[in-house]
Amino acid sequence: MNKSIRPQPNRSGSVSGFDGLVFRPRSDTPIWQQIYDYLIALIDSDWLQPGSQLPGEVHLAEKLGVTRITLRRALQQLQQEGHLTSRKGVGVFVRSLPSALVVRDGCRFAESLRADGKSVATETLFLDQEPADAEMAAQLRLPVASSVIRLRRVRSADGQPIYISTKVFPADLLPDFAVLYARRQSVTDAFIAHGIQKYRRVETRISGGFAAADEAQLLQLTPGTPVFRTSSINEDATGNRIEWARGCWLLTSVDFIF
Repeated sequence: MNKSIRPQPNRSGSVSGFDGLVFRPRSDTPIWQQIYDYLIALIDSDWLQPGSQLPGEVHLAEKLGVTRITLRRALQQLQQEGHLTSRKGVGVFVRSLPSALVVRDGCRFAESLRADGKSVATETLFLDQEPADAEMAAQLRLPVASSVIRLRRVRSADGQPIYISTKVFPADLLPDFAVLYARRQSVTDAFIAHGIQKYRRVETRISGGFAAADEAQLLQLTPGTPVFRTSSINEDATGNRIEWARGCWLLTSVDFIF
């Protein structure tokens, strides 16, 4: 590949510096693939640094002398592989470095990421009480139609959404959960207020997949971007299952530490 990478810091959103690519004949390698290779090289060399913003599609296409359709194919491939992320209405960014997330009994999500130097935010999407369906009941070892609390939220690190979770709790064990959770959006605080000082992780399952349309919207991704999914169960000191959580994470957002 013919390319020139300049050892200078990237100016976020600027087209300056995107002039080191000399295209080979398309019969050798498709133009979009050459753009893809070039941008990968810029990312790998840290010329395009984690969290930096690429120039707008129109300006970058003009700078490279290609059509927006050709450029878009390269950008979409990079997004699907997790190298770039697209934020609707904002632009395309180089994916930030993954956060370290410690998975241990009683370890809070926010505390783990803050220890990694991240600013953590929570957006609660809904909090409802409803009858348990068959899957909820099986995971929490409850009779079908037992009252459960369902919580869905998005967690962000340094302003970037990284995790969507849907958590289910037994309402009989946590009758004041909604009120207590509303104070600080903390599940652990609600556990403690109900006398659950310690709890342990029974299991954590991790699988791969691709972001559905609703997940992509919440995580500010392109649909089809690789993600990994988690399913975990916590129980209290007496063996009662107190939480079943399912999560959707951007593939490059965190490194799990068990």
